[in-house]
Amino acid sequence: MSKKYKGVFRDEKGRIYCQTEFKASATGKRQRFKRYRNMWGKSFTTEKEAYDELCRARVEFYDKFDYSDYNLTFAQYMEDIFLPYYKQTVQDSTYRTAITHFTLFIEEFGKMKLRDIKPRDCERFRLKLIANHSPNYAKCVWIRFKQCVGYAERMEYIKTFPCKNLDNPKGKRPDTKFWTFDEFKKVIATFDIEDYEDLHRFTTTWLYYMTGVRVSEGFALLWSDYDKENKRIFVHSTLEALKGGIYRIKDQTKTDAGVRFVDLDDETINVLERWRKVQIANSDDNYILSKFGEPMVKSTLTRMLKRQAKLAGVPEITGKGLRHSHDSFMINVLGKDVLAVSQRSGRIDKATTLNTYSHFYNARKQTVGNEITELLKKEGVSSTPR
Repeated sequence: MSKKYKGVFRDEKGRIYCQTEFKASATGKRQRFKRYRNMWGKSFTTEKEAYDELCRARVEFYDKFDYSDYNLTFAQYMEDIFLPYYKQTVQDSTYRTAITHFTLFIEEFGKMKLRDIKPRDCERFRLKLIANHSPNYAKCVWIRFKQCVGYAERMEYIKTFPCKNLDNPKGKRPDTKFWTFDEFKKVIATFDIEDYEDLHRFTTTWLYYMTGVRVSEGFALLWSDYDKENKRIFVHSTLEALKGGIYRIKDQTKTDAGVRFVDLDDETINVLERWRKVQIANSDDNYILSKFGEPMVKSTLTRMLKRQAKLAGVPEITGKGLRHSHDSFMINVLGKDVLAVSQRSGRIDKATTLNTYSHFYNARKQTVGNEITELLKKEGVSSTPR
């Protein structure tokens, strides 16, 4: 191969030729190109002539390829190219959730040619999202749209990324209500644990508040995940809702850090033991938070929490609010640091916990100075040494 001109070679007889492979991004097929003569049939006399012919052929090929994509509409791109790719990269539940957004994109841009979508078209869509939806939803949909268009650029269906210089809608951190420890004590006082269904509600509320597991993680817990001897539960799966009221356990959690052991206190052990004794289905392969063998669902949990909140006169919260309540308990009552809360809650890094609960840590009474004072007194170290 020529040192100066990439793709230019000499054969055994010393004849100059150029050679390369072109790849069509739409089909993934490669086309081999090799020439001893230029476009007019004249043999190459210099390596520069061969290199010029290679450059000309390359431009001709990609111009022809781009021309074949001129009529590719956004709808065709989504259905034939992006959606098959996206389905392979995410969980089934995520894909089903995203379909609503993809349908919205196709309604907006479906008839347009993919290459004709300009920054102005994207900006109109962005402003439309901001006007018609909440800030957080608009931001979520917009980021997913950018993902669709960005993939088209990476695969060379379009030459430029039309959303490149457009800002994301400004979302707001959701204000998830939670129960303080005092409010939690008011709530558990509203249950009648002599009643089977109320005992189930009590056990559910207690377990979520004292462990901080995610809603879907708690629903998926089996009695085989409960280790009384070592006082812990093994969190390693989630419950996924399918169509027609069908549910299945996925042997994975939201993040890799979600697979974890959660330590249990003695009172939580007592709560679980009491529930297991009276539970209708309580073998190792049965759900812990189940009344009659069927898994619990989010709507049931939400209704139950709303009902008990009204009875106790405390803020109404969701299942996610119970998780926040546990983290608040860990930080404000037990005084645990960011790392401990992150590990117990199954978050992938402590930065997520700190971003979510920085206001809790800022509000805590600073005791480091008092701890240093007590240590210095204990060790006999003073500001006036002997």
